[in-house]
Amino acid sequence: MTGHPQPPTGALFLLVCSSLALSACATSADLRPARVEPDLTTLDAGKAIVEAAVSARPGPTNWWAAYGDPQLDWLMNEALQDAPTISVAAARIARAEALLDRARTDQQWQVNGAGQMTGEYFPDRYVYPAPYAGEVGSEGQFMANARYHLDFWGKRRQASEAAAIRVEVEEAQARDAALMLAAAMVEAYVRLDAAYRAHDIARAGLSRRQGVVDLLAIRARAGLATDIDAAQAREAIASTRGEIARLDGEIARRRHEIAALAGRGPGYGETLSRPVLTPLSGPAPVSAIPAQLLGYRPDVAAQRARVEAAAKDVGVARAAFYPDIDLTGFAGIASLGVANLFRAGSGAAGVGAAVSLPIFDAGRLRSGLAARDAEFDQAVGAYEGTIATALQQVADGIVSLRAERERRRLADQSRAHWARVVELQKAREAQGLSNAIDRLSAETALLLSQRDVAEAEARIAVAQVSLIRALGGAWTPNTPSRGS
Repeated sequence: MTGHPQPPTGALFLLVCSSLALSACATSADLRPARVEPDLTTLDAGKAIVEAAVSARPGPTNWWAAYGDPQLDWLMNEALQDAPTISVAAARIARAEALLDRARTDQQWQVNGAGQMTGEYFPDRYVYPAPYAGEVGSEGQFMANARYHLDFWGKRRQASEAAAIRVEVEEAQARDAALMLAAAMVEAYVRLDAAYRAHDIARAGLSRRQGVVDLLAIRARAGLATDIDAAQAREAIASTRGEIARLDGEIARRRHEIAALAGRGPGYGETLSRPVLTPLSGPAPVSAIPAQLLGYRPDVAAQRARVEAAAKDVGVARAAFYPDIDLTGFAGIASLGVANLFRAGSGAAGVGAAVSLPIFDAGRLRSGLAARDAEFDQAVGAYEGTIATALQQVADGIVSLRAERERRRLADQSRAHWARVVELQKAREAQGLSNAIDRLSAETALLLSQRDVAEAEARIAVAQVSLIRALGGAWTPNTPSRGS
């Protein structure tokens, strides 16, 4: 007797899986991210960047070595190893690497072992045969179970790729933390140098003004000057002494700031010697091509990697609509009666497949995919914001550096003017056409102009550090020279 023909089990299985896969595709096809990754080549870099541009190239990672100060090199090496921000960044990288290792395990065979020995009463009416039914006995087994996920839809592969990209994110953030620390350290150091230079000029000015007071006292005794002149001169001395006290405090604060950046106490900063810096000359020209220019910034690289990871997460959420298929297997020994456990015939083994089919989940998968799409859009928005900020910082840095150099040029002109006046007063004094008070007054004005030059040079140094930060450390200075 022949029955109706039965469809092959494998073909039926594939038919069901195909139907469910197509159904899953239909339920998720209408969900897509609203944004796309920006094309950097279409960005308008702006006039400031274009006019400053020829080509950008990465400089040495220890760009601060161009200052030629061994103490600064030592400070930077210490800070980049031990500063709290660097330790936190290293811990974040280690965590991301651990998550990557865990994601990769889902693409490997999983094997687990288990053993059990139990004393029990076997019921009369169950699966236990004689002589166990209705008796007290034991049961034991030792099994190894294996499972392998067949990743037909790429869900686990994309999850692993997303985890790998997030390691790149943390590495880029660590580079950004190091760059920010280096920029902050160098800025504090050049401000410390500026405070020392201003202190020297203030003390020299105090000496000149004291000389004026002494000469006025002599002239007053001779009836050639009034107490009003002497009072004004003494007021200038008091003001200069107040400025010296302020600069003493500035030097101490900058030392403490450097110590804090290095993750140390204030006493660490108090051991620092006076800086010996060679000012940087102009930077190597930067690129007018935003894609090339922004490629040096680690914060931009981190945001771009976040977009890539978010895209992988979207793929994972979309693949969740499709069936999961696992290969399973087990092997071991099992018996009723622990005494028989290790005898011949106690072996057991089996292989099979397990299928998990998303049929009805009350919209959980759709909401999960929609959330991933929104996260991708958020990552793209953050990426675009970082790009805009980066270009602004580069353009601002170029403009600020240009403006500070112009201010220094004008301060140099003033210094040259007063240097000439001092020489003329010396010549007039030698010929008896003027007195020492006129010369000392001119020398005081010269010192004030020198202070303006020193302040302008400090502002240039700070602007250079800001531009180095904006360029992501892609700074290759020309031959350093003082006053450049």
